[in-house]
Amino acid sequence: APPEIRTLTLTYALAGADCIDVAADPAVIAAAKSGLDAAERIAKADQRSGYRRPWLMVSMSAGEDPHFRKAEFDPAICPKDCPRPCEKICPVEAIEFAADFAGVRRDRCYGCGRCLPVCPWGLIAAHSYPTPIDAVAQQVLSHVDALEIHTHVGEHAAFKDPWQTLQPWVGNLQIISISCPDGEGLINYLKDLQQIMKVPESAPGKDLKASAIALKTKSHHVIWQTDGRP
Repeated sequence: APPEIRTLTLTYALAGADCIDVAADPAVIAAAKSGLDAAERIAKADQRSGYRRPWLMVSMSAGEDPHFRKAEFDPAICPKDCPRPCEKICPVEAIEFAADFAGVRRDRCYGCGRCLPVCPWGLIAAHSYPTPIDAVAQQVLSHVDALEIHTHVGEHAAFKDPWQTLQPWVGNLQIISISCPDGEGLINYLKDLQQIMKVPESAPGKDLKASAIALKTKSHHVIWQTDGRP
């Protein structure tokens, strides 16, 4: 929930985290940025000379994602005498029964699911809605510092299409992380992605940690996060 996201972000920021990774959802990003702002104010008040604001990263998947679960119901069939526990339990006030609007405000709902079991009539369901990559680029990337893209071996087309859409928006990012689980042909697949992204080849050097190789480009670093590979 956004309040918990804000608190966790604030806590990790004050603890010295360098980068905080959240879902590419505007509501989640807003909560995380609120936490970062609060941490910055606390650090300034405490005169923490070594404090550095963490980068904010968003994660998304190439291909079918990104998508987010949203609550949904038809307010027209809600009984008029219903006490509306859904409206009371929603932590972000996404459910409203007002004169000008009734139902779920999707821009506020983040899919916590708390409203589903409390409906006396079982009228609320949760659905995942595809979010267009261009919408993510315009609504999200201008508000964050880093991006993680999840992919799998062999998903060349699924990676190339969204990358072409995202490319104009990634110039100001500090880090781009490509996350890909181990599998047959992994190294060749990553080299193919390297060509798609036009990242210059570079030797890992002595600073190879875990399985992330940082390759410096003109404006940011690319991290190859080869999950599960020694």
